[in-house]
This record gives sequence, C-alpha cells and structure tokens, in this order.
Amino acid sequence: MERITDEQFVRLNRFVGARIAEAASAQGETRSAVTALGIAAQRQWAAVHFHRTSAPAQRAETELHATASWNLLVAFAEVWRDHPDFPADAAVETFEFDSGTPLSPPS
Repeated sequence: MERITDEQFVRLNRFVGARIAEAASAQGETRSAVTALGIAAQRQWAAVHFHRTSAPAQRAETELHATASWNLLVAFAEVWRDHPDFPADAAVETFEFDSGTPLSPPS
C-alpha cells in the first residue's frame, strides 16, 4: 500500500465514483446493480482510507484488508478502461497477479 500515493488514491476514487454516478439514472434491475456497485466501492474506499489514516502500529492489522480493497477498486475502474479519463497511473494493483485469472500464480 505504501507505493500508492494520496493523489492516486483520490483520483481512482473520483474516477470510479463519477462513472457510478453517470450510471445512476438507470432504471429497474440496472439501477439496483449500480446502487450495489456504489455501496461496494464506498466500502472499499473506506477500508483503504481507514488503513491510510491509522496509527503506524495499527497498520499491520489493516494492511491485508486495505490491499484487497484497493485491488477491488482497481478492478472496478478497469471496467471503464477505455474511458478517456481512465487514471492508468493510479490504477496500480498492489498484488502482482493476472486480473483475468486472479487465483492462478503469476506467470
């Protein structure tokens, strides 16, 4: 998590939040899915924020959860990889794995 800067954290969060907000005008099942995605993104952001603002002694306890939460935010952002505002330099995974097959060891 140390290699993720505050600026990257903020930009990725804003990017994902803006894309979800754009889709919020949807109707029916799609609106429910967008709402769920928004809640999930907010919770992941909160976990990373909590870790980054914790006392150094507490960070060891929150590192794994924050790392997993960051990687999920990156995965959310990658849904819109073709968007002109996609923050490629901020969408840095903290684990080295193939996002297509995350349970397989790196090649």
